[in-house]
Amino acid sequence: MGVMMCKTHGRVNFVETCSHIAKQIGSQHPPRGRRLTIMGHLFVCEACFVSLGFDRFNDLDGLSPEELADVDDVHWKAFEAAYNALEGRNAFCLKCVAELERQNSAV
Repeated sequence: MGVMMCKTHGRVNFVETCSHIAKQIGSQHPPRGRRLTIMGHLFVCEACFVSLGFDRFNDLDGLSPEELADVDDVHWKAFEAAYNALEGRNAFCLKCVAELERQNSAV
């Protein structure tokens, strides 16, 4: 899992997003999309999820590092291609994103 320094929370894990989710977060709107936890946290909008084929990797979501080590190279190369095709990736503090989601769900 990746670590970053957040001005509010200090040393924390981060989530990488597509540019569309980043815009939602940047404008303080609750982000809407799909999450994958594959060697880190990834949060992409529905359009990016579908157009880049991330649905092919649902079976990898949440696997431990040991389990991921057994995944075949073809599967990894396809995931890497989809990940690299995400334009405008951004990183955000996981805690900040969770707080934004909580604030907006309470309204």
